Order: sequence, then C-alpha cells, then structure tokens
Amino acid sequence: MKTRMAGLWQAAQRDNRFTMNVYDQALHGADYYLVYITRQGFDPTRQSLRWSDFELVEEVGRTAPANNTRIDVDAGTRTGRHIVYTIWQASHMDQSYYLCSDVTFSGRR
Repeated sequence: MKTRMAGLWQAAQRDNRFTMNVYDQALHGADYYLVYITRQGFDPTRQSLRWSDFELVEEVGRTAPANNTRIDVDAGTRTGRHIVYTIWQASHMDQSYYLCSDVTFSGRR
C-alpha cells in the first residue's frame, strides 16, 4: 500500500494560546476531551503523520451537555505549521468523535 503525503491545505492562523469551540448540537456531553498537537519540527506539508508525532497538550474531564464547549489550549512555544487532533468521548453512548485541524502558530502568547 502506498502512503499518500499530506497536501498543501490552507491552515488557520492561531496564537499559541487559543480557545477551541466544540459545538454539540445533539447535546451529547463528554466523558473527556484529549487535545494533541504535533511536535515542533513536524512538517505536515512534507511528512506523513504518525501517532508518535503528537504530544498531549490538554485534557478535559467530564463535561455536561452544552451547545458549545470551550477548551483553552496552550501550544507552548510551537511556531509554524502544525496539526491539532482532538478526541471527544461522548457521555451518552460509547461514541468517540475525532477532530483534525491544520494550523499555523504565530508564536504569540
């Protein structure tokens, strides 16, 4: 099987401290959210993504059902292009959701 390299996606510009909004129209709630960001030096435009390229940067425990859950994220000293990957474990059933975002960090805090 041939692995396809990442493309030149348009990345969202973000400061290194940002708020992620998770919209939950069905009011699932969450057992937890896990937010990972690629390590400094990973280049999503030239490298295939591996699990070892991520670092856990934020963990949020149980949250009540709400239309919008806000998660404050600190990307540390990262700069340039990165991938933000979030795992959302819904509370009402054994369902997991996976969110993936292409970002460019400014280095501003």
